[in-house]
Amino acid sequence: MSVTPKESGSKIVFVTVGTTQFDELITQVLHPNTLEILEDEGFCTMIVQIGRGVEPPIPISRRIQISCYHFKENISFDMEAASLIISHAGAGSCLEALSVAKPLIVVVNQKLMGNHQLELAEKLHSEGHVFMCYPETLKTTIVDFRSTKLHKFPRNNPLAFSAYLEKLMGFQK
Repeated sequence: MSVTPKESGSKIVFVTVGTTQFDELITQVLHPNTLEILEDEGFCTMIVQIGRGVEPPIPISRRIQISCYHFKENISFDMEAASLIISHAGAGSCLEALSVAKPLIVVVNQKLMGNHQLELAEKLHSEGHVFMCYPETLKTTIVDFRSTKLHKFPRNNPLAFSAYLEKLMGFQK
């Protein structure tokens, strides 16, 4: 279920793990310290897409309304409504988040074998398109993220991301 902010102009953080299970990310975004940091930044709504993950207990927050769901046909509305997106480092989720030109923190799942997500996240981070972190460094990344300007990902070529990804993965020279 999506949450519509109570008031226009409300700051929304959208968290997505795509179709995967990434309980470590969900645990970190729902941690009381993370919620406090987001509250201090003026966020009042958190929408969490948990994919195949375990349904988390929703903590009581003083100022942030929190909702979770596993899947829905289209998460574009949630991304477009967000002031900040926190995503796993899957190529599809990164592409969709970059296409809506919202600030993006990419969280790498270190438990994946042959971690192509790490390569993608490092490259997007080094080029200034995203902030990259791991679940255990999410809180400090949100704090560091405050004063950073990101470079917009090129939007004029609809095939730019797939070409970029193919080059990164070594399929193209």
